[in-house]
Parts: sequence; C-alpha cells; structure tokens
Amino acid sequence: MTEEMVAMHKKSLNQNEEKDKRADELVVANQEKAKRADELILANQEKDRRADELVVANNELAFQNEEKDKRADELVLANKELAFQNEEKDRRADELVVANQEKDRRADELVVANQEKAKRADELILANQEKDRRADELVVANNELAFQNEEKDKRADELVLANKELAFQNEEKAKRADELILANQEKDRRADELVVANNELAFQNEEKDKRADELVLANKELAFQNEEKDRRADE
Repeated sequence: MTEEMVAMHKKSLNQNEEKDKRADELVVANQEKAKRADELILANQEKDRRADELVVANNELAFQNEEKDKRADELVLANKELAFQNEEKDRRADELVVANQEKDRRADELVVANQEKAKRADELILANQEKDRRADELVVANNELAFQNEEKDKRADELVLANKELAFQNEEKAKRADELILANQEKDRRADELVVANNELAFQNEEKDKRADELVLANKELAFQNEEKDRRADE
C-alpha cells in the first residue's frame, strides 16, 4: 500500500468519524427540539385552559356589568387572536415534529451509508494488501528472471569467446596445412628434377651405375619419406 493510499484511507476514516459525530449531534439536537415541542404543546394547552377560564370570567363579567361589554368584546377578539396564534403554534409544532422525524430518518440513512462506506474502505484495504503482496511476488520473480538472463548473457559471452578461439585455431591449422602443402609440392618438384638428372647420368655414364643405384635407393628413400610426409600431411 502506498503512502498516498494510506493517507486517503485515514482521511476517509476521519471524515466518517466526523460524520458520525455530526449525526450524533443532530440526533441530540432533534431530541432537544422534540422536548421543546412537547413543552410548547403543554404551554399551549395551559394557554387554552387559561383562555377557557378567561372566557368564563368574561361571561361572568358580562352578566355582572353591561358597561364592560366593549372591553369584553375586545377581550373576546383578543382571545380569538390568541386561539388563532395557538392553533398556528400547534400547526408549526406539528410541522416541527414531522421535520424532526424526517431528520431522524435521514440521520439513520446517514448512519447506514457511513457503515457501508466503512465496509467498502475495509474491502479496499484488503484489496490493496493483496495487490501489494502480488507486487512483491512479481518483484521477486523479475529479480529471478533478471538473474537468469544475466547468467545466460554470461554463458553466451563465454561461448562467443570459445568460438572465436576455435576459429583462430582452425585458421592456424589451415595456414599450417597450406604451408605444408607448398613444401611438399616443392619437394615433389625437386624429386622430379632429380629423377630426370639421374636418368641423364645413367645414359651418360655406365660407370656411375653404382652411384646411380645408390642415388636410386636414396631417391626411393626420399620418395618414401615424401609419401610419409604426404600421409602425415593428409592426417
């Protein structure tokens, strides 16, 4: 796993923790709002009760004093306004309850989403660990392959040197064989010249038969030696 991926994972975990914290704060705030709404409902009920008591009191005042009809009428109007305000408060309280319920539902969905994100983050960590393991195995395999290639290159270089040495030796052998062939050709030419000279001497002087015979023997020996040399040269 790279440092960048680790940093991203830590950042994701911190964001999830921050979201969880905000969700908890939202739940607490919603509970506080619900508590206040309940208190407001109780207060409105108390106001309604007092309004009812006030209507009774006004009715009693109407029976007691007709001069206070105007004020009683104004008080009735005020009570109606108060009742309207109370109804408006009740309606708003109901809307607040609905809004809090919606917020609770969204908070629950956010918790589920955060849990799913945490699960995916864990799966991503496992996948990254598997990738790192495979990458390490690939590095080891590549190192082994590089070592084998180096060994092959080394052996190839040694084989090239051996082939060059063998070629050089073959060239030397060919050169020596050519020199030996030239020497044998020179010997054959001289032997031919010597045979011609000996034939001429045989025809010129019979007294030299003995020497001629010896010369023939010498020539035969030379021919035998040449044959031996030729044979060795062929070998």
